[in-house]
Amino acid sequence: MGKVIFVDMGETLVSFSPKFHQPLYEFLVKKGYKVNEKQVFRAVYKSLGKDHFPDPVLGGLSELDFKEVLYDLKICPKRCLIEQLKSLVLLSGHWELFDDAKLFLSELKKYGYKVVMITNATRSVYKIVDDLDLTSYLDDIIASCDLGIMKPHPRIFRIGIEKYGKPVFHIGDIYEIDYIGALRAGITPILLDRYNYYDDINANKVKNLLEVLELIKNI
Repeated sequence: MGKVIFVDMGETLVSFSPKFHQPLYEFLVKKGYKVNEKQVFRAVYKSLGKDHFPDPVLGGLSELDFKEVLYDLKICPKRCLIEQLKSLVLLSGHWELFDDAKLFLSELKKYGYKVVMITNATRSVYKIVDDLDLTSYLDDIIASCDLGIMKPHPRIFRIGIEKYGKPVFHIGDIYEIDYIGALRAGITPILLDRYNYYDDINANKVKNLLEVLELIKNI
């Protein structure tokens, strides 16, 4: 195992506004459905975690199965409701770094780690990385838009392993995508649960990236 860390981008290093699940959550609340944000988040990513290959039209991401999400939320998936949901814009054009991201990355570089971003993303990942001045901190970006394969498929992680060796950790915010995907690839995962959405999941969890630094210091 070399001095390598794999890390996710969205909602791990980079915060999007609104977050992917939030337009769906807000729509359902306005329609009078009794759901909370955690339930919608979990339903959305439970569905997306089943996909291994991106939709060619979306260029790096898969199309959300609204029918499956509604079933999970115990909402009748009426055709008219699904059509309304399909008109929602879920991908945000507004992004910023989490407060702990730059310190986390700079400390990793200080400790001599290679940092490889493993992300399910469209080609906008390169603009985001450039806009947020992350290029100097990252040794590579391994993105679904370039490979035609997505986390949690182990192949996207193994491409990173083939290039840089087995990482100490993969850090990401989605249990079904980052955590399970890393496990499948034989990598020790860390689940970044900033909002306590996975309070019922027994996993190797942290609340912020500074907690990851403490784990690394103790290796």
